[in-house]
Amino acid sequence: MSSKTVLITGCSTGIGHDLARRLTLANYTVIATARHPETLTDLQVALKLPLDVTNSASIASATEEVVRRFGRVDILVNNAGYALRGAVEEISDEQVHKMFDVNVYGVMRMMHAVVPQMRQQKAGRIINIGSIGGKLVMPVNGTYSATKFAIEALSDASRLELAPFGIQVVLIEPGNIRSNFAATAQAHAKEILSNPDSPYRALYQQYLQVTTTMRKQEAEPEIVSQVVQQAIEASKPKARYVVAVPFSNRVVLHLGDSLRDVMFRRLLKIAPDRDASE
Repeated sequence: MSSKTVLITGCSTGIGHDLARRLTLANYTVIATARHPETLTDLQVALKLPLDVTNSASIASATEEVVRRFGRVDILVNNAGYALRGAVEEISDEQVHKMFDVNVYGVMRMMHAVVPQMRQQKAGRIINIGSIGGKLVMPVNGTYSATKFAIEALSDASRLELAPFGIQVVLIEPGNIRSNFAATAQAHAKEILSNPDSPYRALYQQYLQVTTTMRKQEAEPEIVSQVVQQAIEASKPKARYVVAVPFSNRVVLHLGDSLRDVMFRRLLKIAPDRDASE
């Protein structure tokens, strides 16, 4: 029976919800958190706590309660996050700031809260839920991918920085997963994507058509939470785990910029560059 304490952010739906359930069945001491804890009522975990990753006081309150009750945090899973779709030009500074506040600064705040305690106990593991979008970005998804590119950098740096203290950092890079995530992302951007006066109207229409087709092939959250459990239990975890990413997408990752541009232009029916003399 595992005595390890696992703190998970963003457990209201999707990967976080399924992971909390999976690790509880595997006899971990699971602390499931969400900004709105009433969304956790169906989870049978050791502890449910309100936690807003954009609020340092909320983070301090939650992490201190975990240590008070269980003595330590062995594993932190940074799962909380959301996306907003739209061309870079059409997403406001405020919208971008809010997304970075959750997806990037939220991860940093959580690490600031638990790393000192992990260093004191000379052991710990931090699992960051990134995205294949942190390596492969397509039009209309640039600002969200920017947050996940940032998580790639933070994970790579902290993996080396924290290793001398017995703290391991692992990055999970899922592809498209069946959950409320994509629908919520498009709901947040409904005003942008449906604007009839947008210069990107044709692009948005094609993007929605393509992504609707892609979502029919989405993997279930269980696939990701299973890999997270493997990363938790591995004696020597890999630096990153790619999950539910089709072979074709993995091939695209290794294409040069010009070939990727051609592929996305064809996929999204983006007109070729205009002649500079026009």
